Amino acid sequence: MKKVTTLLFTILICTNLPAQQKGDTVRLWTIYPGYVITLENDTIHGFIKLNNYIDNQRKALFYNNPDDEEYAVRYKPKDIKAYKVGPRYYESFKFWPETAARGVHFFLRLIEGPVTYYKWYYESPEDSKKRIVVDEEKQKITKIDLSFSEEKLYTESIAIKNGGEPEKLSTLNFKKTMSKYLEDYPELSAKVAGKQEGYRARDIEKIIREYNEWYTKNHR
Repeated sequence: MKKVTTLLFTILICTNLPAQQKGDTVRLWTIYPGYVITLENDTIHGFIKLNNYIDNQRKALFYNNPDDEEYAVRYKPKDIKAYKVGPRYYESFKFWPETAARGVHFFLRLIEGPVTYYKWYYESPEDSKKRIVVDEEKQKITKIDLSFSEEKLYTESIAIKNGGEPEKLSTLNFKKTMSKYLEDYPELSAKVAGKQEGYRARDIEKIIREYNEWYTKNHR
């Protein structure tokens, strides 16, 4: 039992705010049209099962036909570069959020550009423990309830700037860390540092889009 508890605590430490992804209406546990991009940059079209934010960070279940009962291929993050399922697009790269093991993971891409922006989703330890049933006698997990709401998930923000290494964009002391991250655009950096309305942690996607627009215009 100690091993199970330790594993859960290691994987599910929480530090950020609840997830609120707007404009993404889907049916969970449903097969959608999609495609995978292989390590050789080939695109394979087919159908992929959209499970939920957390499960789709771990694997992509590829189907040849939407009516198939069994998937044709199960892709792990290390197997492909990216995949798209319905409106959601995932890329794989080596980066480990505080709530994940070291290695390659799928990250939901929300913005592509000079700064490409991703989100990582996770639960609070309390919510995860409620979904897990452990057989005390056999010291193993016997059941995991997968019917949780995505709206209760937490997120971690990750960005890749100009093809560099992935970085965590922390909401802690946002004005300092984000203004430094965008210091090559002084006007925008100053707005963030001054905590102007519309340039705070909750506005991170707007801020990144504004930076990308500026960068594209000035670095042709």
